[in-house]
Amino acid sequence: MLDPRSNAVPRPPSLPEPEPPARRASWRRRLASRTRTGHRLVALRDEVRARLAEACAVERRPPERYGFSPDAAAWLFTVTGALYRWYFRTQCHGIERLPRGPVMLVANHGSHALAWDGANLVTACLLEARPARLLHGMAEHRLMTLPVLGRAARRIGAVDGQRETCTNLLAGGAAVLAFPEGVKALERRFSQRYQLRPFGHGFVHVALAARVPIVPVAIIGGEEEAPLLANPHWLRRLLRTPTAPLTPTLFVPLPVRYRIHFGVPYYPTGPATPQRVARHVEHVRGALAEMIERGREAREHIFY
Repeated sequence: MLDPRSNAVPRPPSLPEPEPPARRASWRRRLASRTRTGHRLVALRDEVRARLAEACAVERRPPERYGFSPDAAAWLFTVTGALYRWYFRTQCHGIERLPRGPVMLVANHGSHALAWDGANLVTACLLEARPARLLHGMAEHRLMTLPVLGRAARRIGAVDGQRETCTNLLAGGAAVLAFPEGVKALERRFSQRYQLRPFGHGFVHVALAARVPIVPVAIIGGEEEAPLLANPHWLRRLLRTPTAPLTPTLFVPLPVRYRIHFGVPYYPTGPATPQRVARHVEHVRGALAEMIERGREAREHIFY
């Protein structure tokens, strides 16, 4: 209480300092950016759901029989779709060559830590192909038995890489992805990047039995996304996996720009004799090697 004998005047309560205009503008920009990101993700989720419904309608047999889940796939493809468009900024070339009906895609394999090359290709077929295609990756048996990765792979359409399974999928009108180099491709050092290992012959036997075309697909970017430092045998034995790559960023991929090139469909014919199968394998391998070389020459930089 003010002493009546004092001439002191009480001070008004102090008010908070006004926020600087630059700081207010910064907050507004952040809020607007988050709002735009949220809208883009919602739009991508809706697009993924619509494209999945279109892709499943193409197949004459339900993909759920191998563990595919539309709800889980919608969520997982939203994640891979966001990475495809805004992190890897993937460029897709020649996907209009993809035939309608059953088809086998054969690609080079270069992602070491996680199969981001396969994820980019599968996502491209879902978002870019007309009509949308659910690409069933043929995975190595030991990888499909892993509790987290194997389960997630099945939810988006991947299956155990056995000939019978692959043939049944193609008979139902599906699109199938094969990496003929197998897990040996994941042992490739950075100095050996994009040098194709020998191909297995199983994909040609399946294509001949199912009478489907083979489309070579060159994936550029996977070898730089997670360069291999080491692949120790003791770690493979501990994890019980065919490969245990150690990379500079562990499981986080570098933001390289992926480029996917779809080649001209190849229609193998004739009886599945060892000599004829070998000729078909070498034809596809040669075409893929040429596409990889042209794709590497055409890019100006690995990050843009």
